[in-house]
Amino acid sequence: MKKKIFGLLLIVALIAIALTNFVKSKVEEGQKVDTSSTQVSAKVEKNSGLAINQTAPNFKLKTLDGKEVQLSDYRGKKVILNFWATWCPPCKAEIPHMEKYYKKQAKDDGVEILAVNLTKSDKDEDYIRDFVKSYEITYPVLLDEDGKQQKQYEIVTIPTTFFIDKNGRIQKKVVGPMDQDMMSQTIATLK
Repeated sequence: MKKKIFGLLLIVALIAIALTNFVKSKVEEGQKVDTSSTQVSAKVEKNSGLAINQTAPNFKLKTLDGKEVQLSDYRGKKVILNFWATWCPPCKAEIPHMEKYYKKQAKDDGVEILAVNLTKSDKDEDYIRDFVKSYEITYPVLLDEDGKQQKQYEIVTIPTTFFIDKNGRIQKKVVGPMDQDMMSQTIATLK
């Protein structure tokens, strides 16, 4: 039984690695992504896309407490844009590191963390709210209720995180969990 489980996990890991490498190669090739069909905001910025140094596609989502926020509201700050779900074990492992970074360093570094919950593939809002309380998350949690941002940002594997500079441009994409040191080091390289 253990061999079957190990074999299954190995196959899943290989598929995840293959998908990650495929997506990464497409981003590195600088291919533009057609986001016109998933655009949430009516305002489309020139040179917007998912490639490094392109402006991160803008969106408007609501937080758990019902407040609407747009990514463009955070211009002038560095942004860690994290896509996650409550059922994701690597996401759960990453949350305490993000929370430590948020509490200890984010303000000094001029950083905001925006955690976009893939609500369409998650449980209901009350469950997410209880999850956030149990993990003592204090950074903003946004709800992608209809899955538009998951499509727009081409999220295949979670957690996936985009590091966005003060001008709203994507500087790095990380697929998989991060720790506090990795966040600090990456933020230090942003303009």
